[in-house]
Amino acid sequence: MLFGKRLSPEEQQRRMQEQQDAQASQRLLETGSLPLQAKRRLSEETAAGHPLFTSDLSTREFALTRLQGYRPLSQVMGSSIYHVGWQDAPPYGDYTGEMELTAISQAHQRAAQLALSRLDQEAALLKAHGVIGVRLTTRDYEWGSDLLEFTAIGTAIRLPNTPLPQRPFLSDLSGQEFWTLLQAGYYPVGVVTGYCAYYVYLSSYVTKRLWYNWSNREIVPFTRGIRQARRLAMSRVTEMARQQKASGVVGMHIECKREVKEEEKDSHSLWVHFSVVGTAINTMIGNHVIPKPQPTLSLTDVRPGQYGETRELTIREE
Repeated sequence: MLFGKRLSPEEQQRRMQEQQDAQASQRLLETGSLPLQAKRRLSEETAAGHPLFTSDLSTREFALTRLQGYRPLSQVMGSSIYHVGWQDAPPYGDYTGEMELTAISQAHQRAAQLALSRLDQEAALLKAHGVIGVRLTTRDYEWGSDLLEFTAIGTAIRLPNTPLPQRPFLSDLSGQEFWTLLQAGYYPVGVVTGYCAYYVYLSSYVTKRLWYNWSNREIVPFTRGIRQARRLAMSRVTEMARQQKASGVVGMHIECKREVKEEEKDSHSLWVHFSVVGTAINTMIGNHVIPKPQPTLSLTDVRPGQYGETRELTIREE
């Protein structure tokens, strides 16, 4: 009775090569780089001259991008699944206290930067000038409360007959916003992020004085905690923008998640997670004049066409 089939020398060689590639990819990922297979795929696509592009741009975004002379190359992606280190809030007892949960803040910041860095590396291998329409998403796992995943997806673009920059730019602006930004004389530099996890504790004494009260009263420690979380997150965004020598940040997406928990002995706590994501920009030409907007009026012709479709009529001011 045969329990297994003897592998041919070619099959043994193939499996050994796969194992070596997997080990090499593991080492690359540990340094924040791309896996070996991804590098090979992107290099082959570049060598072939991008005969077919892929994109997550809408039709209008694609048209406006081409209007500026840029050519889409490929959809690019970067991701990171990160383990969040343990950090517990200290017991304040009968006192009120607050602190940043630095382990959680640093985990989100690092995971986001790893995802964006791998997106940037894919664009560089494609010899792109930049990536537009970057969508940075985060996800938690029900089966792993100490895990989080960041994924960045965008479209790599190139400006033909133009020298490549040292690093491709990243932008989370849409195709329309990218076109408008260029019209205004600005250029995207990179996607900047800022995260802060903050904890505020109210003792039972403070809770009874502020919470269980018949009069209207602001819970000042909670208000201060949200402001502190915002200040720390924004300071990290501005610091990243300064490192990239940007003149400002536009298109910021701000999210503030809050949860109030009832602790033991009538005490309460506030858990805040503040996140900021935006595009750092710089000026292209110092004396650039922004074109005057042309007002338009759009009307919809509800009369059915040959195939039952409707069309949009646009009236421009001359």
